[in-house]
Amino acid sequence: MKVIFAGGGTGGHLMAGLSIAQEISSRFPGAHIIFFGTNKKGESGYIGKSGYEFKQIEACKLTSFIRLPLFIFISLIGIIHSMINIVRIKPDVIVGLGGYGSALPVVAAYVIGVPIVLIEQNVIPGRANLIMSRWADAILCHWESTKNRFKPARIGTGGKAGSISVTGIPIRNGIVGNETEVVKNPFGLVSQGKTLLVMGGSQGAQAINKVLLQSIPKLKALIPGLQIIHLTGKEGYKEAKDAYDNLGISSFVSEFSSEIGIAYRLADLVICRAGANTIAEISAVGIPAIFIPYPYATDNHQYWNAYELARIGGALIIKQDELKPERLTELVSDLLLNDEKLDNMKKINRGLSKPFAAEKAVDKICQTLEAKKTKKKLVSFASLCQTPQ
Repeated sequence: MKVIFAGGGTGGHLMAGLSIAQEISSRFPGAHIIFFGTNKKGESGYIGKSGYEFKQIEACKLTSFIRLPLFIFISLIGIIHSMINIVRIKPDVIVGLGGYGSALPVVAAYVIGVPIVLIEQNVIPGRANLIMSRWADAILCHWESTKNRFKPARIGTGGKAGSISVTGIPIRNGIVGNETEVVKNPFGLVSQGKTLLVMGGSQGAQAINKVLLQSIPKLKALIPGLQIIHLTGKEGYKEAKDAYDNLGISSFVSEFSSEIGIAYRLADLVICRAGANTIAEISAVGIPAIFIPYPYATDNHQYWNAYELARIGGALIIKQDELKPERLTELVSDLLLNDEKLDNMKKINRGLSKPFAAEKAVDKICQTLEAKKTKKKLVSFASLCQTPQ
């Protein structure tokens, strides 16, 4: 089995692809898996560490009409480059992971006639996926409400039932684990007291870091034994570390952590952005959340991701322009001092969990390939049966 995953631009797109790739490798030993991505820093290294081949495809965003000629030129190069590689590799299927990095390889696959499966992780479909949906043989998404945002006429299968499926977003290995792993936690924190996890996604979030540090003195006074796991991103580490040390708060501060699954399971509450993968991981673990959606995300999709949990009581939302120390202190203390409320939020979020998402995604990919093969056989048989005029 040969599979090309096309995506890039953000770490979230690649995470879902890697989880599906790992399931394919497990199910089909010897499968040839290749990732097509952009030249964005870190993509090739991230994929390389996972043991998969990576090919860079020229791509760029259209940020203004002034850049339109450059966009067209680079896009043509990217499509031609993708076509050359697709013809050489001869994949069974191409899986589009969303984002501008997926568009050109998917266009190339359509021209050549390779089956296309799209992964849509957000509640609001990305523009690339909305455009590419007209050529897709199948679309896999996380939210039931997302299905209605794709126009049936655009789906490559003609909008037939089953062409859009809710499989869930495959999450990283190690997110859901045994409770005994928490005892071996690498953060140096104690089991007593409330633990607050703060993170800003793969790029960090200075707005969250700044307001949280302004809130810490009051939170320490309100919540006895408060301890914090703070993943600051590339900027803000020193300020956070110094602040916690000066206040004598038990804490673990790092730019990022490879033990995020254990961090989730240790935490009583998380403050974070609302990327699709973060939402899926929070649901899988069942941790209550305060979301501060990234305000500049396309179509404000992070807000709508967060809203899916907030509307049924599994999370709270603070818009970034409303993020103030007083407001954050009020919400955090209200939750961490109310075990009954925390427990209810945990139950709600666990109810949204979609286990076996990677397995379901691979099942759908295999079903799509079988359907395409059957259709080709029927077309070939029909052509043989035609009587010459």
